[in-house]
Amino acid sequence: MAADDSGMVSRRSLLLAWDVPPDEEEPWRRFLQELSDSGYREYARSRRGLSVKAASVWFAPKPSGGGVAIVNLQAEDPERALRELAASDAPFGRWYGTQMRKLFGIDLARSRRVARCELLFAWRDDVPEEHGASEDTGNESR
Repeated sequence: MAADDSGMVSRRSLLLAWDVPPDEEEPWRRFLQELSDSGYREYARSRRGLSVKAASVWFAPKPSGGGVAIVNLQAEDPERALRELAASDAPFGRWYGTQMRKLFGIDLARSRRVARCELLFAWRDDVPEEHGASEDTGNESR
């Protein structure tokens, strides 16, 4: 495990995104509801076994219908976690993989290496402003 200067274990995020066709939106929502209800314990056990610390799923709707699924996976090594999930022979892992293939045609075991995402812009309220002059610096246009 990698630790930073404070001794905290470092985590990395992996973002995954894929199209959700209009006819698959409702089945996908039912799948996620099943994970949230009856499948929650198995999901949590599976992710803990993969050293996943957090996972979140968003849906960004498209005006034309359907949308984009966005998944944020936080783990010490998220790429390894995905490889192990794809290779899982556990009943839950097989069921999860079957659902992903059925809903989206995603075969984690056959997918190419996951590309690293590129962060293009970020903002946080607790970081001091660094861009441009503030109003009280006297750098106003005259």
